[in-house]
Amino acid sequence: MARLLVSKRASKTPSSPIRSLAPLAVKAKSEGKKVFHLNIGQPDIESPKEFLDAVQNFDKKIIGYEASPGNLDLRKAWANYLKTNSGYDVSFENILITTGASEALIFTFMCCADPGDEIIVMEPTYANYLGFSAISGVNLVPVLTRKRDNFRLPSREFIEKSITNRTRAILLCNPNNPTGTVYSKEEIETLLELCEDYNIFFVLDETYREFVYDGQKPVSILENHKNNERVIVIDSLSKRFSLCGARVGCLITANEEVLARSLSIASARLAVPSIAQVAATHMLKTISPNYLTDTIQEYETRRNTLIKFANTTPGVNILPPNGAFYAIADISVENSTEFCKWMLEEFSDNNETLFLAPAQGFYIESKLGLKRVRIASVLDSSKIERSMEILGKALSVYPKKI
Repeated sequence: MARLLVSKRASKTPSSPIRSLAPLAVKAKSEGKKVFHLNIGQPDIESPKEFLDAVQNFDKKIIGYEASPGNLDLRKAWANYLKTNSGYDVSFENILITTGASEALIFTFMCCADPGDEIIVMEPTYANYLGFSAISGVNLVPVLTRKRDNFRLPSREFIEKSITNRTRAILLCNPNNPTGTVYSKEEIETLLELCEDYNIFFVLDETYREFVYDGQKPVSILENHKNNERVIVIDSLSKRFSLCGARVGCLITANEEVLARSLSIASARLAVPSIAQVAATHMLKTISPNYLTDTIQEYETRRNTLIKFANTTPGVNILPPNGAFYAIADISVENSTEFCKWMLEEFSDNNETLFLAPAQGFYIESKLGLKRVRIASVLDSSKIERSMEILGKALSVYPKKI
């Protein structure tokens, strides 16, 4: 019998580099090892009590479908939260609730571009953008940002060279995953001007919007350009409120056609889970601002711990991130994927080992990340300190050092 073939789309969709080594971590744990997970943006901070209480108090006798645009109360609560806590006056009618930021991004790719069209991203880039592009048939065009430039945007002229007659959007994650860079208002204005000059969309992934450190203030395009019809903002409750598993995100835009076409796609998938939306609504209406303030302060402490111990670890060099909770680290190995596998499969210190994300998956040209890893500072400071100790010991005995 001839072999059955799957689609080219499925074949070209990459597995997530953030999760691809997860089976090795499971195996290591089954062998009795303790694994410190700095590979994935899964906060260990407790989810808000307000959300959990709403789940426990859910008293409907039937769990039915929600509306495809999202629970109306949630859309209003999200708009009110943005205004009350950040000063962004967004209409609830411009908010479409999605299954996490991931679905909002997939909708955006599909609405802004046809198969074969192009979306410009900054490299290194969030690894799952590559999966979204494969699913939608859109080509990602990378614009390289360099560590020596603090991963800031290159000049307008440099970015402009990547624009072609197939370009449909520029996508920027701010604060950035995986580099932790916080782009300035001036950088955002430069990209918006480019988009206006070439009549393309400007997509802002603001999943980590409030996670900025060293006295900085959050930067959002919603502050001055919320009614610009080429602007699409991706938002999520996952990181802000340690609700990754709730899968509640949204797409925000004043572009009525993008909203309508996104809703057409959303209708095909029916709706975001009802209980999660009800709980999110209650949380946004009742949560104290102190939850987020305390969370940001904790992540800044963890960031400081990571930098302090990583940059005193031989074979490791990290540029201090000023936002989100990630950093790209240069490590003294020939191939970071092989090193990360080796740590999970063969190395331990006092029966403890470390799980990092190889940086190849955050580069479209993967060789650029060959000697780098992404580190997520999502564990408490004592665990981050211990993780850097483990990393140093692993590098000291790894057989394929450089």
